[in-house]
Amino acid sequence: MSRVRYDLHLHTEFSPDSDTHLDAIEKHALAQGLTGLAVTDHDAIEGALRLRERVKALHVIVGEEVTSKDGDVIGLFLRERIPPGMSALETMQAIHAQGGLVYLPHPFDKPRARKTGGASLLSVLPEVDIIETFNGKVGRDHYNLYASEFARKHDKIGGGGSDAHHLHAIGTVANEFDAPADLDDPAQFLQALASAHITGKRRSKLGGWLVRGRRPLSLAWRRLRYGKS
Repeated sequence: MSRVRYDLHLHTEFSPDSDTHLDAIEKHALAQGLTGLAVTDHDAIEGALRLRERVKALHVIVGEEVTSKDGDVIGLFLRERIPPGMSALETMQAIHAQGGLVYLPHPFDKPRARKTGGASLLSVLPEVDIIETFNGKVGRDHYNLYASEFARKHDKIGGGGSDAHHLHAIGTVANEFDAPADLDDPAQFLQALASAHITGKRRSKLGGWLVRGRRPLSLAWRRLRYGKS
């Protein structure tokens, strides 16, 4: 049985706070030993769809980091864009309606978790398929430790993502596991991910937050549309 390596959370030029060009991703990802990745742009799937059409040796999962009213929610294996601005519960239900997987990113990172982190996470927990137990961009190590402990306590599958907003961060976090028979089948992928070995490193406090001046614009845009981020 072959082994695969995936980065399950990263951004491209189709996110307003990322400068990662699609044309550079496959070469870099393969050089990092990745066999696949999930493109999870903010409130967009166009970059993921375009990359999937272009690559030759890399498996691409179409994802989206959706800005819900209650915090960020990632959908994996999407066919259509999920609109932002709904509640976390409504967002998760919309992801499942497409047959996708709900991946909860950085749930205990205080600057970004909002209402989907901490105790209120229990209210939507039945809808969550994967909890991000290792995020490469969180500001403190204990945010990842809290997420890992929470996932174990509630018997949820853990996953890891670099949360890359620039090219060289892609692959700094990876999930390694035995490949299922069909990598495009969400149920099979989820089952295989349950036995994944997550490796990687957390970047500096500022890692990924300042991307060629685009982050302040992104923050202003999201605050205007959805409130304080």
